[in-house]
Amino acid sequence: MAKQLSKIGPATRKIATLVGVALGLVAIPSSAVAQSEGTVSYRMVAGDTLISVQERFLLGRGAHERVARLNRIANVRRIPVGTVIEIPRELLAYQPARLTVRNFSGPVTIDGVTARSGQLLTEDSVVRTGQGGFVTFEAVDGGSVSLPSNSRAQLVTSRIYALRRLRDVEFRILNGRGEVIAPTLGEDERWRTSTPVAVTAVRGTNYRVGYSEEADLSVTEVVEGSVNVSSGEVAAQTDAGFGISASSEGLGQPEELLPPALIANPGALQTDEIVTFAVTTPPGATAVRTEIATDAGFLELVASDISGTEPSFTDLEDGRYFVRARGVSASGLEGLSEAETFRRKLLTSEGFVESSPIDDGFRFAWSGEGEGITFYAFQLWREGESASPLFDEIALPGSATVVTGLDEGGYVWRIAVVQADAEDGLLKIWGPEQILNVSAE
Repeated sequence: MAKQLSKIGPATRKIATLVGVALGLVAIPSSAVAQSEGTVSYRMVAGDTLISVQERFLLGRGAHERVARLNRIANVRRIPVGTVIEIPRELLAYQPARLTVRNFSGPVTIDGVTARSGQLLTEDSVVRTGQGGFVTFEAVDGGSVSLPSNSRAQLVTSRIYALRRLRDVEFRILNGRGEVIAPTLGEDERWRTSTPVAVTAVRGTNYRVGYSEEADLSVTEVVEGSVNVSSGEVAAQTDAGFGISASSEGLGQPEELLPPALIANPGALQTDEIVTFAVTTPPGATAVRTEIATDAGFLELVASDISGTEPSFTDLEDGRYFVRARGVSASGLEGLSEAETFRRKLLTSEGFVESSPIDDGFRFAWSGEGEGITFYAFQLWREGESASPLFDEIALPGSATVVTGLDEGGYVWRIAVVQADAEDGLLKIWGPEQILNVSAE
């Protein structure tokens, strides 16, 4: 019995059209990039001196001297109120931004040691996910980074500065992929996702970043908001519904993301041992990635498949899940997707037939898988006469029944598992039809 469950994902978002500079690549002088990325501003207030600024906000006894030289300040004790000074980020005192393991499944290691729920990720830590491994890190401000299977990443920076409680986070994808939900940021705050060839900077959005060591290809795909992607001295703004690639040779042009891949009957109750879906490939896609999670935000991934339009998943426990599918373009960019919900309840039957000690009898036996009180149903009919079964029994006791008196000819039979289910009512799941040929003695 299949039950259509409600579709919870939003309708496909209308893709914004990029115009003017949003579609263009902008050359930025390397000195300007270094200054904007390397410093934060501070406006002097009454009573401030560089000495007092150092005591409250800076690291190192001589930090104020570097600030004075950078800002060409002659007297560190006499600075006019309202003066805006630039302070190098590496001089700022800080606390960890506290990215912790929200959840993980399968093989996940941090610096070579198996991950733990709630574990704090420290700067320079390297995270690896193996085949079937998934992990999500979450910050106290709500930002998160999720890594699917076969990925490797490093937390480069994880800081909350004493100065204005500014956040500064950089997560680097070394191989594989990462999905990011960035918090809303204030002036001088940073939340960046980098690869060996590109940096993606945001102010609150949902996007994905991937990098292939083998292909030397970095990709950024924007689901919500907009991001700024830079490679070397070139940068480009990329808005929702678009993606951009980069390599050691430079930055590509923004490319419209593929529409969601459609899943046929996504809410059907999944009772087979292997969970499968039928997915329609969007035009222009070379592959499809299908993901399953226990939450609608897909922060708690449990399975992923990129084999094609008939993804299959094993070892999925009973429960409610969310599924989404997106096409992969020839350039390596993964498209948009819509979340659907489905229920998984393992309920299968297996039957076999053998000769019975009773004259002209046949013993039909069965077994099944699935939690709960289970009954079995049995049907048998002559080939071509399924509308008029010779036997149609439900709630059979035991694990077998004996049938006698079958005339010569071909017969079809099958076994069903039957359960009373709190959500879907009476479930009757039929196993495959099998053939029995009865010959004359």
